[in-house]
Amino acid sequence: MIFILIILFPFIPLILASISNGWNFGEILPINYSLDGYRYILKSRSTWIGMGYNLFIAYSVALINLFLAIPAARFLFRKKSKLKKFYMIILFTPLIIPSLSSVLGIHRNMIIYGLTDSLLGVILVNIIPSFPYVLLSLYGSFKGFPQSLEESALIDGVSNFQMYRYIILPIIIPGILIGSTISILISLSEYILTLLIGGGEIITLPILMFPYLSNGDKIIGSVYAIIFILFNIVGILLFELGIKYILKKITKVR
Repeated sequence: MIFILIILFPFIPLILASISNGWNFGEILPINYSLDGYRYILKSRSTWIGMGYNLFIAYSVALINLFLAIPAARFLFRKKSKLKKFYMIILFTPLIIPSLSSVLGIHRNMIIYGLTDSLLGVILVNIIPSFPYVLLSLYGSFKGFPQSLEESALIDGVSNFQMYRYIILPIIIPGILIGSTISILISLSEYILTLLIGGGEIITLPILMFPYLSNGDKIIGSVYAIIFILFNIVGILLFELGIKYILKKITKVR
């Protein structure tokens, strides 16, 4: 009970600020309460558009990351040469170099290919900061993968597709779930990269929320913060349920 209270304590002022009608300096608790902030935001068309863009971008990035990271993690796991460390440095470089620095470098090329101010451009740029975390999660899962099992399956005439479907995927499911969760959290919370490449045309919740927080509008900013927290939780749970269902169907032996 005490642990739960410690976790929830930082959110109490946020909740009070979101339902207050002004919380002046010196007041221990707000004097007047109102739900006008919630009504204003939930009636706003931009809020729902932002949620839609947020989910689509986060889910797309997570799926692309999984599609790229699974074979990459398997390659790193199987690679025994001296170049393995070099490959790992290249793939994990985004963890060291700030993503904003990388994007500023490729921004010109994205303009040339017409990827700025577009949904595709925002999705691609969100892969940069999130991919290494997905790869790291899956690489950890592969390290516990018995290579003798793979060799036995190949001797029995199993194809590469069957190998992935019935042997590899069931074993690395924990890595898939952890990696996709981190990827979604990063994409949902991304502000600078989305604003820079999206050019204000692609609206997400962080982009809607930041002006209110920076301008000192505590009520609307607090409401957006609470909605954003709940939105993240629901978004992650929906994706996890969906990916578990899909993996169960794919890996089911008929």
